[in-house]
Amino acid sequence: WDHPALKGKYRGWNGASANHNYHWHDAIHSGGGSCGPNATAPCDDHSHGTHTMGTMVGDDGGANQIGMAPGARWIGCRNMDVGVGTPTTYIECFQWFIAPTDLAGLNPDPAMAPDVINNSWGCPTDEGCNPGNFAVMQAVVENVRAAGIFVAVSAGNGGSGCATVNTPAAIYDASFSVGATGDHSDTIAGFSSRGPVTVDGSNRMKPDISAPGTCIRSSVPGNGYGDCWDGTSMAGPHVAGLVGLMISAVPAVAGDVDRLEDLIRDSAVHPTFTGQCGVT
Repeated sequence: WDHPALKGKYRGWNGASANHNYHWHDAIHSGGGSCGPNATAPCDDHSHGTHTMGTMVGDDGGANQIGMAPGARWIGCRNMDVGVGTPTTYIECFQWFIAPTDLAGLNPDPAMAPDVINNSWGCPTDEGCNPGNFAVMQAVVENVRAAGIFVAVSAGNGGSGCATVNTPAAIYDASFSVGATGDHSDTIAGFSSRGPVTVDGSNRMKPDISAPGTCIRSSVPGNGYGDCWDGTSMAGPHVAGLVGLMISAVPAVAGDVDRLEDLIRDSAVHPTFTGQCGVT
């Protein structure tokens, strides 16, 4: 959390000292890699979270202006143990974001909830997500959205085949799923998962939008920078940062997830794309 590009943007930092109550929660209660379990300060055991957070808000005040919304403030919840999560850990973080608590998990306060959550993860079958329990996490995501929180979710890296958006939380209508573009001409990245969503029988169109996700430079643990990371994980935080910018420009749209999604879709560019999926 104290990376030079992130520290000044952390909501728990007042410029002189840190208070992690209401700004950090750890859903990893055993294991935890280099961070250990139940970390009491934001800790990254995998590098992934530091990189995605940098794309959202990162700016060291110098040459490393890596963030979409460097005026925004961030809070965090660790839902993966060295890159592996479970439905339980994912749901625990979603619930915490609706009403963040102190470090003891007490005194929840919905007024401390964020405007937008970035979710650069998917829950495949080997983590315990399958059609038999999709509805459980779906209900949680719908509750997060109903609380006025925008849920940005990476679409996955299962492309280029069709029907490869196939894991929670990217499959849900309540999520705003993000694919990855591959170069400056906005062509789709070959690895970017495509719809429609068939795993739950919905045939839902996904992703909802695409954003830069190829050779992205951002912060990494150790106060350094990763110069060329690929993935829809890198695309999702661009959209989360965009939501922050939109709310800063028009504060009245905060909490109006439908309006925010419509504005993003209506203002997006529409490059020519061959090889469409789900078109009859």
